[in-house]
Amino acid sequence: MKTVGSAAPPRRRVLRQVLLALSAMLVFVGKKVFDYAAAPDGEKQSDFVFPPRAVPAAPRAPNQPPAGLRIRQWGGFTNDASHLNKTPVAGIVKVSSEDDVRKALAFARENGLKVTSLGQQHSMGGQTFTPGGLLLDMREMSGITVDAERKVAAVQAGVRWRELQQALDARALAVKAMQSINIFSVGGTLSVNAHGIDPMPGPVAPTVRSLRVMLSSGEILRASPTENVELLRHVLGGYGLFGVILDAELDVVANEAYNRQALYMDYREFPAWYRTNVERNASIGLVFGRLSVSPSSYLRETAAHVYTRAPIGDSLPALTSDRHETTERFVINLSKTGGLGRWTRWTLERYVEPQLHSCVSRNRAMSEDACTVSRNAEMYDDMDYLRNRLRDTDVLQEYFVPFDRMPAFVDGLRETVQKNGANLLNVTIRTVHKDSLTALPYAKDDMFGFVLYFNVGFNDADNRILEKTTTDLIDVSRGCGGTFYLPYQLFYSPVQLRSAYPEVDDFFATKKKYDPIGLFSNTWYEKYGGPT
Repeated sequence: MKTVGSAAPPRRRVLRQVLLALSAMLVFVGKKVFDYAAAPDGEKQSDFVFPPRAVPAAPRAPNQPPAGLRIRQWGGFTNDASHLNKTPVAGIVKVSSEDDVRKALAFARENGLKVTSLGQQHSMGGQTFTPGGLLLDMREMSGITVDAERKVAAVQAGVRWRELQQALDARALAVKAMQSINIFSVGGTLSVNAHGIDPMPGPVAPTVRSLRVMLSSGEILRASPTENVELLRHVLGGYGLFGVILDAELDVVANEAYNRQALYMDYREFPAWYRTNVERNASIGLVFGRLSVSPSSYLRETAAHVYTRAPIGDSLPALTSDRHETTERFVINLSKTGGLGRWTRWTLERYVEPQLHSCVSRNRAMSEDACTVSRNAEMYDDMDYLRNRLRDTDVLQEYFVPFDRMPAFVDGLRETVQKNGANLLNVTIRTVHKDSLTALPYAKDDMFGFVLYFNVGFNDADNRILEKTTTDLIDVSRGCGGTFYLPYQLFYSPVQLRSAYPEVDDFFATKKKYDPIGLFSNTWYEKYGGPT
């Protein structure tokens, strides 16, 4: 006969098993939260290479470098921010003066080495190195001089934008054009003719008063809109192929106060809204859009972030660092996991982030999410929350289409990404007006630039999906009368390159005029423009 007490041991065993299972679950969840939220211990390292290829052994240095060169690395490998392009190099030389650059070029000439300049290496297709080449680390060329009266900043090529922003902020000035992240070097930005969220200059090229370039011979030329114009046109967006950018004079502007607001609309309404409310509107200082990646409104709902000039009143507060880095890192990493994560991120950005945003003051009379901010504060973003501990990488792509073709491009983008199964995390919309300044203009007309942010694992399958997505999206953009940006992965064919950039062969021919010995090179040039 069974007694009541005989059931106790099995119940205790079940309870222990449940507690163990819950503990294991809590450990697993806790580890995931930590992995998603915690800052990395150092730079991410990866031996994975895509497209798959045999990575040759690190070359033996041709000679011991002369005593006059300061070596950061001799032999070994380098990579870029994609973590997909591990490449052997002869060495990396630190330069901090014109004389350092000249000596490094002389050493390269004497030893038959190709030369590439590097800053933060955020171009993602080998634009900052070439196999077996000599790399010039420009980051110690970091001098800044500000002429507040003329509103001009003279900066050396290795200056990071955040350093320039800090120098300008102390003088109530601000950058006129730069990328939305401030960790890049000025020289790198000029080399890719980057663009930002001020709709009037759009690309950085119109803000350049002059720059100085050291040619392969060691000669230094100054280029400006009135002096050595051909060289200026080719160095801006020239990917370091014409010479080493030493320094530049840039237009700067007053640090302003803006009323910041976010408006939401259907993507098909955005072009007409933009033309009516933003285009050539002198009261607007900054503007950008963002397309939803939430499953419920996927690439249909659009957030328009508008910054309208406001009276300053009291002096604007000094720049400060982001206070929500850990939360933002967790949310962006959660969004990589699927639809629920992306819905969570879009919902937080729409309803919660405005309440957490650092404001000089809030204007409740205008809207619940309107607040007054400074130009410097809104352009001061190192996006450190994108650095993570995960075994994956995030890569950028950019496409440019005429204003009125935005709906067609977004429809093609949605179809392509869903068909291929690419993990698209973010789409930002910027303005780039017709470019008549540079030799390789990506803006053939007034256009919207779509900045796409994809996540891929360190595996062939994810990257094959992204490779196909890239070539498909180039065709979509070309079908809309658009172009694509060149500083990213080299998935596009020579035919696609020449379709979007019919000027490229003249560009390559002009490179040989300024660099007749072919000293300057990179992986991009060797794939599309070098000797066949």
